Amino acid sequence: MKFYLDWIFLFIIAEAVLSVLQFALRKKCAKNALHFAFAAIKIVLATAFAGLVMAGPVILRPVQPFLVALYAALFADGVADLIYTIICAIKKCERKFAVQKILGLVFGIAFFIFGTVNMQTVVPKYHTYTSDLLKSEHKFVFISDMHVGSAQPMSVTEKTISDIKAQNPDFIILGGDIVDDYTTKSEMEETFRLFAKTGIPVYYIYGNHEVVQHPEYMKNGIEYTEKELVQTIEKNGIKILADSYADIAPDLVLRGRQDAASVLRKDEAFEKNPPEKFLIVADHQPLSANADLIVSGHTHAGQFFPLKALYAVIGKVEGDYHIGGIPMYVSSGASGWRVPFRTDSRSAFEVITLKPEA
Repeated sequence: MKFYLDWIFLFIIAEAVLSVLQFALRKKCAKNALHFAFAAIKIVLATAFAGLVMAGPVILRPVQPFLVALYAALFADGVADLIYTIICAIKKCERKFAVQKILGLVFGIAFFIFGTVNMQTVVPKYHTYTSDLLKSEHKFVFISDMHVGSAQPMSVTEKTISDIKAQNPDFIILGGDIVDDYTTKSEMEETFRLFAKTGIPVYYIYGNHEVVQHPEYMKNGIEYTEKELVQTIEKNGIKILADSYADIAPDLVLRGRQDAASVLRKDEAFEKNPPEKFLIVADHQPLSANADLIVSGHTHAGQFFPLKALYAVIGKVEGDYHIGGIPMYVSSGASGWRVPFRTDSRSAFEVITLKPEA
């Protein structure tokens, strides 16, 4: 329960700060053009706060949850203000601060509920790929960016793993950032125990959050070492792939990449070997590779609207892509980071079926 109470408290504080500032700046007789500008500024500021959480400097970590709360309050209020200004312009009626504030609160509460529920609802997404290299059909689940304990309670993690098992895949790929520097030791141990209990072969690749780089910002201090993480994964029969291969079937090979942020990553080009087998490359960050299918995560599909659209300008964010004719799927991820709030794309895991070419 504390998990949600902290988030509710931050959102209420953000709404209070916004209300006080707007009351001090209220202008009943201002022109509609000025109100359009104010609304636009609020939306731009909200987007900036969201961007600072996802890509800002490490020094901002202590205030990141409050920045998300400000994002939620500002964005909803900006949209409400924009709509109210349009209505006033059409009806040529006088603006009232009380009406503006009530609309802002209604939009804010709706946005808060949507983003919170959206983060906690993890859905399967289905994909099919065909190849003449495949001799039989295979089904696997790719799940990344669970960030256990960071933005979802363990009850959601338990349900997600249960839902994955219900898909009856041949194997599971854990695509990085399954745990992070906000995951407790007990949460980490329970997560890999639950994956092991599925009875399905599980393969693990590293993301950019597993290895703690800034322990001074961890909510519970350093609860487990990298060695303990590896021991827990391997103790549960999960195979770690760090620039290494696993033979899945006579016609299918999996290569798991070390994360691009790691100094241990092997950057040399690798040949597809053997060439007659279908090769899946699992790489936490969406990067090109010599493969027949690339699966990645990392981006959270922006997590906060409209970051997905902004990220899409500079890189691969979510969905199907082709790199030199090689198909790549970038997952939106099964969770998010730092706060239980998501307003862009669904939290999801990928159910992928591979079929021989008809």
